[in-house]
Amino acid sequence: MRIFRWLLSGTLIALVVCGAALPEGSDKTRIIDGLGKAVFVSFGLLALGYVYRFRRWLRGARQTPVVAQRQREKPIIVDGSNVMHWGGDPSAKVLARVITALKNRGYDPVVYFDANVGYKLADKHMGPRELASVIGVPAADIALAPSGSPADPILLKHAADEGLRVVTNDRFLDWKQQFPKVGDKGFLVKGRWQEGSVILLGLGRG
Repeated sequence: MRIFRWLLSGTLIALVVCGAALPEGSDKTRIIDGLGKAVFVSFGLLALGYVYRFRRWLRGARQTPVVAQRQREKPIIVDGSNVMHWGGDPSAKVLARVITALKNRGYDPVVYFDANVGYKLADKHMGPRELASVIGVPAADIALAPSGSPADPILLKHAADEGLRVVTNDRFLDWKQQFPKVGDKGFLVKGRWQEGSVILLGLGRG
């Protein structure tokens, strides 16, 4: 986009300078005509660039995952792509046990994943329905980030907007400036998988 703006600005300046400085004659007419065409082409390229950028933004907006809006007694956000590594290798079993531990404490988990979660768990794409069957939450409470985009800013926005805690061992240092609540005490609920038991710091053992 920047190069198109420079090209348009450069051709407009050249057109004005040539129109003022060149003597009248066929050469001036030919040069002005050529520069006029260059301005038209530059403007067209710039417009196409903005259209392309707008379409990318619109496609991304449409792909932003939205979890079902329903009444939850005690909602909590789960960073699924992080929690599934608490036992080492990605594990649906570990994640399911963490979710069970949260439910036993009265929480209603909403789980966010990066788009590639299925390939890490089962070497294939998995949507909310497939994930729901292995981790024990309704498909409506699972959100997949758009391909090529991290789930971090999406789950952090949800948590910050609604004042929810986030179960994760990620410190979100790259997002701390955009989401200052990351630094608030108790906002992040850390934990671990220890000898078949779930330990959630600040929430106790499950």
